[in-house]
Amino acid sequence: MNSRRGYPYGSAGPFYSGRREKEKKPRSSGHGRAIVIGVVVLALLGAALFFLLPKGKIFPGRLMALNFLHNGQDMLLLPDSQVVINPRDTLQLTAVKTDGWLSWGTRVVSPEVDIKPLTTPPGMVIRDLFSGESFEKPKSLVITVLLWNRPIGKVTFLVQLDYKDWLSKANATPDLDLRIEYLEKALADNSSNILIKTQLAGLYFDIKHYKEAEKLYKEINQSGESRDISEKLLMIYQAENKPNEALRLYLALMKMTGDKQTFADFLNYLKKKKSVSQAQGFLEKHVRDFPQPFRTQVLVEIAELAGARKDWQGAARAWRDAQNAGMQNSDVQYNLAVTLMRTGKTDEALAAFEKYLQKNPNDPKTLGLVADLCIKAGKFGRAKSIYETMVKENPGDKQALVNLVALEQKTNDQPGEIAAYQKLLHADPNNRKYLFNLAMLYIQQKSYDKAVAPLKSLVALAPQDTKSLKQLLVVYQKTNDANGQARVRLQLAKLSPNDSGNLDALYRSFAQKKDYKGMQTFFRSMAAQNPNSVNVHKYLLEAATKLGDQKSALHELEQLVRLQPQQKEYHRLAAYIYEKQGNYSAAAAQLQTVLKLDFKDKKAQQDYERVKLEQLQHGGLKAASKGAPEKKNPKPPAGAVKPKRAASGKTPAGKKSQNGDKGHPQHATDH
Repeated sequence: MNSRRGYPYGSAGPFYSGRREKEKKPRSSGHGRAIVIGVVVLALLGAALFFLLPKGKIFPGRLMALNFLHNGQDMLLLPDSQVVINPRDTLQLTAVKTDGWLSWGTRVVSPEVDIKPLTTPPGMVIRDLFSGESFEKPKSLVITVLLWNRPIGKVTFLVQLDYKDWLSKANATPDLDLRIEYLEKALADNSSNILIKTQLAGLYFDIKHYKEAEKLYKEINQSGESRDISEKLLMIYQAENKPNEALRLYLALMKMTGDKQTFADFLNYLKKKKSVSQAQGFLEKHVRDFPQPFRTQVLVEIAELAGARKDWQGAARAWRDAQNAGMQNSDVQYNLAVTLMRTGKTDEALAAFEKYLQKNPNDPKTLGLVADLCIKAGKFGRAKSIYETMVKENPGDKQALVNLVALEQKTNDQPGEIAAYQKLLHADPNNRKYLFNLAMLYIQQKSYDKAVAPLKSLVALAPQDTKSLKQLLVVYQKTNDANGQARVRLQLAKLSPNDSGNLDALYRSFAQKKDYKGMQTFFRSMAAQNPNSVNVHKYLLEAATKLGDQKSALHELEQLVRLQPQQKEYHRLAAYIYEKQGNYSAAAAQLQTVLKLDFKDKKAQQDYERVKLEQLQHGGLKAASKGAPEKKNPKPPAGAVKPKRAASGKTPAGKKSQNGDKGHPQHATDH
């Protein structure tokens, strides 16, 4: 400044009070230098940024890519990508890449859901983003990147179920139509899945859609024939009345398995669906298509069919072919007997077998067949003699003993049946079926003491066998073994915690012995297994009440309130206990809950007013005595009763109060 206007000390001259003042430089000169320096610094900084940073925009203009962790694997998506994912997949957004150096003002949003959980580790399971969504129809998840609310790019996820989900849904639903629909969708997603095809074909068969089932079973067999699938396909051919296809499949099954029952079923089906001459012609045409072990029998069948048609020449030819196939005279005799047996000619077959046994007296298979024929013919004594001889010759002949048991059952010879089972158990002491049947025979004979041993062995072999435990309980009841009954009931209760009848019986047992500590210990273990059992918590409440365990009683009341929140008596009883403890505020809160449930409950209104008054009185006493403690054992309200256990698992304190509520502590109404 050229003049001194604005000088901070006025317009005095260069000297002041006899001393020369030091001149000050104008302020504008310093400011100018600062501005120049700032401009230079900014220019240098800009140049540095220009040369050091990658070439491009400073602020983003468009989305370049989004980085995700998909099921723990890195996934890079370009803008406008669409990716198919599964509701079970885990997704986390890890980075947003734009064409700018800075990301200020960018954010990701989705119009469908709140995707904030996707942006923080460890991400989120896709299904959890869509609350309550079944995904039976695909859902789109669009993730858009915004710059100051302006879209600069997006990617799309198509969330849809795969065959595993459809298969799981199919296995979970009891609705047959839905199960088929789900399996069809699973198969559409995975057309080569044998498991899905097998399940779907089975359902088609159940609803008699044989054409669809046949198609699927054929496809399965093309990937490798199996007995189960071939048998299913055979059933379809039989249901569709396609005997030629069924017979060819029977041949394939016999080649595959060599199963005698399949051969027997084939013969029955052949005779049922074809005339005698047609059946004979089919066997003669395909005799070499049968597995070697069946060819002799096929020849026997041909001979039998020829004989049925009175084609004695053909029958003789068939028997000769059987001999040429390796059958000796005794074998021919045996096969003749078998043929006669299969044609229902029991007496002739028995005669033929007896001739065979003259040359082969120790043939157990033939002896068994003779015994079977004797049973069919009503010759039970002869059959029993044969089985006993077989057992005597071979004590370990289990099949002979089983047949003997069946015969004793047929003739209602329980002592003989028991003896046979004892022999079976001697050979196979841990056979549960034999042990159970022997025990049941003893029970039928009312020999309850003898039934204990096999039943205890059963329980030792299979501790979770409730059927045997229940029978053992019956036996202990019949023998008046109280200790045994208690042990079995405890085992049954642990295996079937929801069996209220058994739990109630245990409760009565504890109550009769006044073993409330034991009652509390046992039912606490039951509560750990089944925390939502109302009866168990009622038993525990009564045990706590009998033991004077107010803390446990309050805990059980909390559980009962959780399970049955509309039951006033639980709140009323809790109020009584709190009042007894001197906790008037808690007692008032419980009574207030009763009034919320039933504002017309006069008793609760009176009790609430009284408790609030007591709360005020005790509060005043505290203030007067400068913090004197409350009474630990206040006198119970007039008319209060201890909760009692009602019969058959009803609510504790089952007596009816004056106001009509069951199980509520009674209080005086006049104060």
